[in-house]
Amino acid sequence: MLELHCISLFGNDLLNFVLKGLIKRGYDKKLFKFHTHNLRDFAAGKHKKVDDYPFSQKKGMLLRADVVYNAITSIEDYQNMAIIYTCPKGPVYTQRVCNELFESTQNIILISGYYEGIDERIFDLLPIKRVSIGDYIVNSGDCAAAVIAESLIRKVPGVLGNNECIEDDTHFIPLLEAPHYTQPVTVNNNTVPSVYRSGNHGLIEKHKLKQALKNTLFFRPDLLGINNITKIKKEIITEIIKEMAVEK
Repeated sequence: MLELHCISLFGNDLLNFVLKGLIKRGYDKKLFKFHTHNLRDFAAGKHKKVDDYPFSQKKGMLLRADVVYNAITSIEDYQNMAIIYTCPKGPVYTQRVCNELFESTQNIILISGYYEGIDERIFDLLPIKRVSIGDYIVNSGDCAAAVIAESLIRKVPGVLGNNECIEDDTHFIPLLEAPHYTQPVTVNNNTVPSVYRSGNHGLIEKHKLKQALKNTLFFRPDLLGINNITKIKKEIITEIIKEMAVEK
């Protein structure tokens, strides 16, 4: 069973953000375990100080290694868990990384980063892996922890109710999804393509694959990769290129 431990300064907020909708229903059914640990509970002194100025400069603040160490080691069996720190210095978190982490069957500790980072000595004390969710800046690592947690939880059997919902998603295939449509059939003279309403499932699937390949070629060609291009995909890509040439 997937078990997540999130070390955060705002554990209740993180808990409420992640546990909603289908994920909350899966949590109530005990399909996975999700715990939060308030970092301030592991700080000493009257003011429960979790951070301090870096040596050599009075600019920015760093999380204290002793406080983070106390929080991690308070978790039972932490020695056998994957410990992840959300940090821009780490490799980018992808669906492949998510799959590998989930399939390892290890319980997971997520440490939210704050301020200018964390005292470097924590990485000497414990086997912590740094992971980034992208090349941009957010105000705290709670956002990254929520992203990682949700990506893992949704893979737990029974959480989404239908495995096809997982397997059809972008980055799992990996292709950007084809356009989707629902009622009404016409909105301001804009009509749902007739192929979607044809009832011909084989034709619909081929059309969706073509649209998915087209979207991926235009917006995320890096997702295709040489190993992901099957014979049918090559044929459809050739067809798309010919159509583009005619349009010009």
